[in-house]
Amino acid sequence: MPRILVAMPEKCTGCGRCQAACSAAHEGLFAPSLARLGVENFPFLGRSVPSVCFHCANPDCMAACPEGAISHDENGTVLVHAAKCTGCGACAEACPWGQIRLGADDVAVKCDLCGGEPGCVSECHSGALVFQEPDKDLRKLRGMQMKERCANGSPEGKRAELARRLVGAGA
Repeated sequence: MPRILVAMPEKCTGCGRCQAACSAAHEGLFAPSLARLGVENFPFLGRSVPSVCFHCANPDCMAACPEGAISHDENGTVLVHAAKCTGCGACAEACPWGQIRLGADDVAVKCDLCGGEPGCVSECHSGALVFQEPDKDLRKLRGMQMKERCANGSPEGKRAELARRLVGAGA
C-alpha cells in the first residue's frame, strides 16, 4: 500500500523547518514563501497548522488542466510536468486546499513528495508531518481534513481559511 503524507496539527510547533527544507530542496533557497506546503500560525491561540497536498485519487487540479500537464505516477503521487504547463493557473484555481500555485516562471508547482522521501517530514522533529502507510486512524484524520474545502481565493488564502477552520474544530 502506498504511503501518504498527513499533517498532525496538534503537534505542530510552527518552527518552519518543514518549509525551509522544502524550499531548499526545490528552489535552492531557505525561503518559506517558496515551500510547497504551508504553515499557518495563530499566535494568540498558541497554535500552528501545517497544510499539505493530499495527492488526491481524482485531483481537481488534474481535471482542470487543459494541457494534460498534471498526472499520477505509479505510486499515486500527483505531479506537474513543467514542460507541458502553460501557466494558465486553472489548476491553482481548482485545488480546494490551495496546494498548487504558479511559481516564478508561471509554471505550476506543488508537492512532489521529494521522489518518495519528503524532506519536510525528515525535518519535522515534533512529528506534525508523517509519511507512512495509512492505518485506520490516519485515514480518518486525512478524511476529516479533506472534507474542509475552499472554492474561492488564492492558494495562500485557501490554506489560511482551511487552517482557521481546523483550529476552530480543535484539530
